[in-house]
Order: sequence, then structure tokens, then C-alpha cells
Amino acid sequence: MDSATLINTFFASPESNTLKENELLRTITENVPIDSPMFYDLTFHAAFAKRIFDIIKREGPHTLGFERMQQSFTESVEKIRQILMRFEAENLVKTTELTSATPEARTKLSRLIEDLAQLKNWLVSHDAM
Repeated sequence: MDSATLINTFFASPESNTLKENELLRTITENVPIDSPMFYDLTFHAAFAKRIFDIIKREGPHTLGFERMQQSFTESVEKIRQILMRFEAENLVKTTELTSATPEARTKLSRLIEDLAQLKNWLVSHDAM
């Protein structure tokens, strides 16, 4: 299955009904090839950040290694921001609304990270990554 068909299959699947930043994710997948290293890095770090965030939320600040988990989460989010800024610099996707320091940008970025993690997990479950 080619990349475009695979992405279309994802967006037609029931899993896509829970996406929070559907249009933005569509724009990214339309402009960045899913077999590119940048797309792989973006989805990898999103899935990693989402997983660590879920653990931090579930376990709380008194768990062993909490500070290291926070640091890893922050590093992954920063890598995601850097990739998004590269998309902007290469005129692939407009991402300034995600990379600024406003609360709205942080919320939108967080929602996109959840969607990217969901896409990554879907692609892995369909042997596409």
C-alpha cells in the first residue's frame, strides 16, 4: 500500500474520529512524506512524549525517576518543536501557531502530539513503520 492510500485509510478509520487537531494532522501528512526521516522523528518523539506524559500523570511526582521522566518529556517536546520549525522553514506546513510560547500554542501542540502518537501507533499496528 502506498503512503497516500495508507494515510487515507487512517483518516477513514474509526480511530481518526478522536483526533483533536484533525485538519493540522491532515496538512502535515499531505505535505510531509510519511516515509521521510522528519516524519518518522516527529511521530516517534510524539509517541514517546505521550507515553511519558501518561506515566507522569498516572504515577505522580513522588515516583522514582520522576525528574528524569520530566526531563525526557521536555526534551521530546522540544525536538517536536524543532521539527515543526523545520517544516515552517522549508515551507511544508505553517506551524507558528504551535511553536510560540502562548498558552494556546502549548494546548494546540499538546493536542497535535496526542494525534501524532495515535497516528504512529496506528501505522505501527498496520506494519507501516
